[in-house]
Amino acid sequence: MSFCTQPFNRIEIYETGDVYNCCPQFINYYSIGNIYKTSFDEIWNGEKIKKLRKLIINSDFSLCNDLCNRKINDETPTYTSETINEYPEEISISSDNACNVKCRICRDKNFKTEYDKNNLEKEIENIWLPIFKNAKLLRFGCSGEPFASYKETMIMKKAIQKYPNLKFHFHTNGILGTEEKLKELNVFNNIDIITLSLHSATRWTYNKVVRNGNYDKVMRNIKLYSKMKENNLINQFRMIFVVYDENYKDMLKFIDLAKNNNAIAEFWALRKNDVTEVGKNFDKFSIINANHKHHKDLINILNNPAFDSDNVVLFPELKILRKNEIE
Repeated sequence: MSFCTQPFNRIEIYETGDVYNCCPQFINYYSIGNIYKTSFDEIWNGEKIKKLRKLIINSDFSLCNDLCNRKINDETPTYTSETINEYPEEISISSDNACNVKCRICRDKNFKTEYDKNNLEKEIENIWLPIFKNAKLLRFGCSGEPFASYKETMIMKKAIQKYPNLKFHFHTNGILGTEEKLKELNVFNNIDIITLSLHSATRWTYNKVVRNGNYDKVMRNIKLYSKMKENNLINQFRMIFVVYDENYKDMLKFIDLAKNNNAIAEFWALRKNDVTEVGKNFDKFSIINANHKHHKDLINILNNPAFDSDNVVLFPELKILRKNEIE
């Protein structure tokens, strides 16, 4: 049998208010409800999530797709009921697209959202905070830069005030998440994981991949996060590299950079999207495509034993590609 705990103890909430139990792409955009339209009680034990839970209990992953890396094979179900009384323990918050940079794989323009502060405070108090009542971990930064978002920093401040034992997972581009900012938000001592999207290992590649970035600030904050990991102030430091045509030559250097800074190096494949030049021209930039002119170069790099290191994680497409080539 196979099992996945995601539908039983975890949710993701996006800027529209739509709720998912996993990365929307992994679950084919199967939303279980919307926090602005329905009470969370109705969402958390509604018909849509019960349908998903029933399928998973029976090892049926028909609502999911092959991008998923959450399924555990040969695993006995740890949940057997479609109804869960306790609210989710892990909540991923992507409530704002605001970002201070324009990564080539992500966006071609900056996003900044303006908020009515009084209405936002009421929204956080009345809608968001009650959802966190059983939460152990809040994750920020799936759709934008959490430290560039007024809304998300407000949620952080309110959440830690109400639930002082909460832990945080920040997914950041590494520019604004300074020690001063973390202490200002009162979260410095409550961080479980820091994930840094970098997609490069050298200044030249960084400046090509990240527009409006600041390589020197990122390198300083990498040293900060490394020291925090070394001193057990955080449990994990992860660095993400989305592989595509313009950065793949940095992959081995990226492994070294991560290893030298107490970090896990995660490699993701490029995904299609309709909002960037890279995403719109997927076949041109997606180097995992066997027809790509540099595909063989990628294979040669993936064959390097450095990818067998304990601090390296390959997400499904790359993992399958490397496995097939080695075999």
